[in-house]
Amino acid sequence: MKKITLLPAIILLGIGIFYSLQKFNIHLFEGQNSWEFLLILLGFAFLISGHFEQDSNAILPGIILAGIGFHFTLYGKVESWPTHSASFLFILSIGLLLTAIKTKAGYSQGIILLAIGLFLHFSSTIIGSLSIVENGVNSIETYWPFLFVLIGGVLLIIRRKK
Repeated sequence: MKKITLLPAIILLGIGIFYSLQKFNIHLFEGQNSWEFLLILLGFAFLISGHFEQDSNAILPGIILAGIGFHFTLYGKVESWPTHSASFLFILSIGLLLTAIKTKAGYSQGIILLAIGLFLHFSSTIIGSLSIVENGVNSIETYWPFLFVLIGGVLLIIRRKK
C-alpha cells in the first residue's frame, strides 16, 4: 500500500484556515488576507511536511514559496530590504544551501548563486568604486551578463562530456 504523505493534508488545512478567516471576517493581524501570506503558508506546508517525513526534496520549494511571500510582505515596509531581483537569488541560494546541509551534497550551486546575488546586489557600489579605470568599467557594466551566459554554456558542455 502506498504511503499517504502529509503535504496534501497540511496544504488543505492551511488553505481552509486562510479562507475561513476571510469568510468570517476574523482579523488576527495585518496582511493575513494577502496573497503573500498564502505563499508563506504554502511554503511552511512544504517545510513542515518535509521535516516530519524526512524528505529533503521539500526544502527547496518550501523556502522559495515562503521566501517570496516574505519578500513581498516586507518589500517597501522595511527600509533596508533589497528592492531588486538579487533578492530572488538570495532566496534560491538559501533553499539550495539548506537542502545541501540536509543531504550533505550540492553546496556549490547554493554558494555560486549566493555569490552572483551578492555581486548583483553590490554591483553599483563595486563599479562606482572602480572609477579610476572608467572605460574598462563601462565595458564590464555593459557586457557582464554575457559572461554569465558564457560560463553557463561552458558548464553545460562540461556536464555533457561526463
